[in-house]
Amino acid sequence: LKEKKSMSFGKGHTTFGFTMRVPDIDEKAVDDLIASHAVFMQETHSLTETAGKLHTLEYYVSKAPELNDMMDPTKGTTGAIIYCVNEVHKDDEHFGKHVELGQNWDRIGEFFGLFEKYNPLVTMAGRVTAKL
Repeated sequence: LKEKKSMSFGKGHTTFGFTMRVPDIDEKAVDDLIASHAVFMQETHSLTETAGKLHTLEYYVSKAPELNDMMDPTKGTTGAIIYCVNEVHKDDEHFGKHVELGQNWDRIGEFFGLFEKYNPLVTMAGRVTAKL
């Protein structure tokens, strides 16, 4: 049997993402905001062509405790949480529409507040340059 490969996105698609270091005392508040963002994304975006929703190719959030020494996890954690938020859009136009939709989210101000408070590394309108 010939295996059919499914590819959700490829080289050249437009990305948005950020990675931020958050003190663990702020974890619950950041988790709540990220969960609200995920709900907004589910309400307004779809991974398939769906009427009334913006077709987005990928969206995910990951988090992990920051390790003192990534080569030796037995050395414990720093007391910070590392969050990575990642989105892949079909092209610049779809990314622009995503930004427009975001202006209607009732917590957009809090979301931008993350950027001021935690100074994350941000990739704005980046490009997928490699993919498995």
